[in-house]
Amino acid sequence: MKKATLDLYTDSLLSTFGAVTATGLSDMVEGELSHDKITRLLSDQDYTSKD
Repeated sequence: MKKATLDLYTDSLLSTFGAVTATGLSDMVEGELSHDKITRLLSDQDYTSKD
């Protein structure tokens, strides 16, 4: 699930014009993924461009 969530987040970064937020991503997937889960994923570790 972690890899799929990270892939979804990076896809949203590539396809969205303007600011990307965890709340906006949660809205985009119609609440199937909470903004808290996205925030925890991003806070879990330091990510590099390789990730």
